[in-house]
Amino acid sequence: MIPHGRRDDTTNGTENGRRILVGLSTAFSGCLGLINGGKTFVVSSKNFTEQFVLSNISMALLEHAGHEVTDKTGLGGSPANFKALRNDESDLYWEYTGTAWANVLDKDTDISNPKKLYNKVDSAYNETYNIDWLEYTPFNNTYVIVGNPAWVEQNGLQTLEDLAKFVNEGNTNFKVAMNQEMNQRDDAWGGLPNAYGFGNKKSKIDVVQMKIGLVYKAVKQGKAQLGFGFATNPKIRQFGLPILKDTKPFFNIYNPAPNVPTDKLTTDIKETLNEPTKDLTTETQQKLNAKVTIEGKDPKSVAEDFLKNNGYI
Repeated sequence: MIPHGRRDDTTNGTENGRRILVGLSTAFSGCLGLINGGKTFVVSSKNFTEQFVLSNISMALLEHAGHEVTDKTGLGGSPANFKALRNDESDLYWEYTGTAWANVLDKDTDISNPKKLYNKVDSAYNETYNIDWLEYTPFNNTYVIVGNPAWVEQNGLQTLEDLAKFVNEGNTNFKVAMNQEMNQRDDAWGGLPNAYGFGNKKSKIDVVQMKIGLVYKAVKQGKAQLGFGFATNPKIRQFGLPILKDTKPFFNIYNPAPNVPTDKLTTDIKETLNEPTKDLTTETQQKLNAKVTIEGKDPKSVAEDFLKNNGYI
């Protein structure tokens, strides 16, 4: 089993849509050095759509505030970005609270309160690494179980507790789509049936394994009645898939926030970067991701349009 709380951050489920890298020749020189009153920032990211959008939001804000920005988006996963941040090769990247808690800090205690988890992560990063977590987004890009609209309505399913009751009444003739990892993970299908009290019926439910990006369409078409996905994937909105509410809750928390070395922050920079974060709800982030993965727009233009439309630049 993959330990509870650990997740491969490259399997987010949103397709790539990266900004063209520019200015790499200066990527490792003079991070945050003074230039005509402004500063120089190297901004890195992980290699999936949501990260490109978030990092471009930060870059646009910094540029608008008069700072010079070097783009290193798509650097790699959490280890690569965290290492770059600690080695002065990056000045900012967006990390997820659940990833930091389990993968970086190596904690296995489950925390179901987003604010409490954020505070613990921020405090630990400050004390151990001298890294600040700026404000976190309202959206939580955690695992979700989506359903075929007609099937869940027919069976009166709105929550995972409803699903547990449905299964325990002897209804196991349905399929759940997921990738191999989610089938094994303790914090996904590997542990969910036991947590919700239908573990003894789990073996009777058919699991259909496929790439995570194919799950949403398969559920919409009825090839599976339920499927595992990610909360901010735009295909949930595109296909009109209902999410079974995690009422316990069981799934871990993944609120992202910009990570910046403490000694490289000023009050003005914090205020600049924090300002639009409150507007990044699940619905908003799904729409932003959709503009890249479904409409084919560039993450840079999507980020800038979001900031302009909301009066931030």
